[in-house]
Amino acid sequence: MKKNKKKFIIALIVIIIIGISIGIYYIFFHKTPQIEAPVQEVKVMNEIEGYGYKLDDRDTELFKTKFNELKELLENNEEIDKEKYASLLSQMFIIDLYTINNKNSKYDIGGLEFLYNEAQESFKSVIMDTIYKTVVNNLDKKRDQELPEVSEITVKEITPSTYKFPDESEKNSYIVKLEWDYVENLGYDTYADVELIENDNKLEVVSLRT
Repeated sequence: MKKNKKKFIIALIVIIIIGISIGIYYIFFHKTPQIEAPVQEVKVMNEIEGYGYKLDDRDTELFKTKFNELKELLENNEEIDKEKYASLLSQMFIIDLYTINNKNSKYDIGGLEFLYNEAQESFKSVIMDTIYKTVVNNLDKKRDQELPEVSEITVKEITPSTYKFPDESEKNSYIVKLEWDYVENLGYDTYADVELIENDNKLEVVSLRT
């Protein structure tokens, strides 16, 4: 009886050790598979040197027109007209953000390259839960869903301003008031104020108010 009891205790200890070992392995070494957001491969057709702004093969003709105007402004002028820069960049931001019919999923958000880097994650989260919330995945290219495409955009007003960060620091900014139309009106926003800050040699979007 004593031998059997001793064997039982040893077996129990072994089982406990194995259980602890497996637990330690899963805590420190086992990597949970990451669910990746569906993406769409795009081909870069053009780029504005020194700024990183890109023209993709899926961009609309309206976006292409504004891109070429901005490229001309930034690459061929020693003195940059900041208000014109703000005007074109804010238009491209809105066109790319609200043209959703060329996007692959709700994770495939337009306009991110024009955003202030520190604002990107919170902006993506808000857009995925609002404007892009109902966007159906199109990985198989079979999506049958009506989605918006910006057809025309107008700058109504540009106002120099000052943007204050949460830490009370400030940067010069421009507030651009815009209105736009769609190929087909599906009930999406048609006007907004876009604020851009001067960050080194670039302008970057820090807020969107609709």
